[in-house]
Amino acid sequence: MALRVLTRALGSLSLTPPAAAASGPSLLQAAQVTNNALLQLPSASMLLPCRPVLTSVALSANFVSWKSHTKYTITPMKMRKSGGRDHTGRIKVHGIGGGHKQRYRMIDFLRFRPEQETKSGPFEEKVITVRYDPCRSADIALVAGGSRKRWIIATENMQAGDIILNSDHIGRMAVAAREGDAHPLGALPVGTLINNVESEPGRGAQYIRAAGAGNMHSNSRSSIQR
Repeated sequence: MALRVLTRALGSLSLTPPAAAASGPSLLQAAQVTNNALLQLPSASMLLPCRPVLTSVALSANFVSWKSHTKYTITPMKMRKSGGRDHTGRIKVHGIGGGHKQRYRMIDFLRFRPEQETKSGPFEEKVITVRYDPCRSADIALVAGGSRKRWIIATENMQAGDIILNSDHIGRMAVAAREGDAHPLGALPVGTLINNVESEPGRGAQYIRAAGAGNMHSNSRSSIQR
């Protein structure tokens, strides 16, 4: 019964005249035409409009992160917030999202970094401006010396126009360091308030970098004060 109903439906869908549709070979041809029409892919005009689906991989294909920059620059760089999503685009940490757009400024945590065209030794830099940094709790300062500019962590009372000294020399007598100067811990008198301390000379500041953080200098000669 079901086969007879299907045969009649296929006969009604055939393109041949009704008189010729009653024959057996014509019914087979009509069935083949119908099956071919059903198996064909829909054309572009038959597709319904839909929004394109973009994954996080497609969105970040042409995006250059600030972490991929190897050359130092004082120009603020764009940052893209993850919104709690991982590399697959799925939310892994809830409650993250929104906020004001931020730009990242590269901080030079290695204070004693002489220029290549100058001789190695103590050098001075001038503070150009002190400003708020959205990526950290402490303020940052733009300093200039010689033919370069760089961002550093600012101290509490640092102001524009101050002259700061950067040195790696440890003398026999303790130095009278001013606020913002960089000296080895062995060159400072015991009891000096220090911040931005590195674990190894030449590695850059790793400790006491947050706002309001500080420590009293004890008798140690293995780190450098920033």
